[in-house]
Amino acid sequence: MIREQRGFSLVELIIVMAMFMVVIMVTTSTFETIVTQAGQQGKSAQTQIEGIVGLEVLRADLEQAGFGLPWMFSSAPANTAYTEVNVGANVPVTFPTSITSANFFNDNSPVSPPRAIVNGTTNFNLDTGGKGSQYLVLKSTVSGVDQVAKKWTSSVYTETGRSVTTWGQADRDLAGNDRVIVIKTTFTNNLPKQQLIVKSGQFSTTFNNYSAMTFPHTPGDIFHIYGVDKPAGTALRMPFNRADYYIKRPSNISATCAPNTGILYKAVANHADGSLSPEMPLLDCVADIQVAYGLDAAGNGFIGDHGDSPPAKRPQDADQAETIRNVVKEVRVYILAQEGKRDRTYNFPSSSIRVGESFGGTLRGRDFDLAALIGADYTHYRWKVYTIVVRPKNLIQ
Repeated sequence: MIREQRGFSLVELIIVMAMFMVVIMVTTSTFETIVTQAGQQGKSAQTQIEGIVGLEVLRADLEQAGFGLPWMFSSAPANTAYTEVNVGANVPVTFPTSITSANFFNDNSPVSPPRAIVNGTTNFNLDTGGKGSQYLVLKSTVSGVDQVAKKWTSSVYTETGRSVTTWGQADRDLAGNDRVIVIKTTFTNNLPKQQLIVKSGQFSTTFNNYSAMTFPHTPGDIFHIYGVDKPAGTALRMPFNRADYYIKRPSNISATCAPNTGILYKAVANHADGSLSPEMPLLDCVADIQVAYGLDAAGNGFIGDHGDSPPAKRPQDADQAETIRNVVKEVRVYILAQEGKRDRTYNFPSSSIRVGESFGGTLRGRDFDLAALIGADYTHYRWKVYTIVVRPKNLIQ
């Protein structure tokens, strides 16, 4: 007797296969979404890490702005001026016609001692109101990239001789051929004054020969010796280091960056030839940078106003550098950057974003028009404003 045979019909197999296909398609779509989101989150985390690392460089330079800067000169340097840099010749950033490097960012002795901080508006991403991204210049001895710029010491003269501070560490103690400036601390009405020593028209020397810059002296005189740079066989171009911060869009910018964004750079003025080099990229895919200043014009120790540029010289001050030391108590920097890469499934909720803050009803910074300045595709990018708030340690009088 033939045993009864049981199995699946062709129709049943087709139905089961169809069900499996639906499940596989749903699973594949879900997996693709997970992979896309994971990639976006990974890129976003990478951007945040880059932002933290790169912007800490800017924060450190802001905190140290003014460190080691002279407030006056013992005599006029040779040719009555030290030489800074020509921004237009070194960096492809366009400025409004009212701003040139010769009369805006540079300080020429002995008429104007160096200002610790100064900024100007560029033509990078101008909005309909004509205001573009900021170009920020910070001056101090420690803003250079050479290890020499991180070194300093003091020399105090007594009845029995000279006392020089040493740290006992090679990376902190000045070496004999390090290029240095010598600043004498004097007091008028119990207020300190930082006087740059200039001998025979020269304002710098090597550490081996710094003592020649201190004569004549009397017991009690205090001199501070700041390392600035170690250019090969040349004198310093200026008695400080200068760091410029700006946005530009190089030809090899990452393809993941949105249109009309650039890279935030730090460039250091080179003492040998005046070029802005090295040029260090700090943050990719940056659309805007704005600067605001907390000001104590009343001199009561409290911030009473905010401005978008350093204060102009006050009548009671000798120069603008002194006004900046007296009045600027806080610096705020706002940086608009793309977070992650383009995401076609994402829509940014607004066509504009505030790069700055409103103080007492007055906006310092600007409302950045993403649609106009980035383009119609702005909506598929995530945008983030990094805010750096610093109270400079060396802008004191």
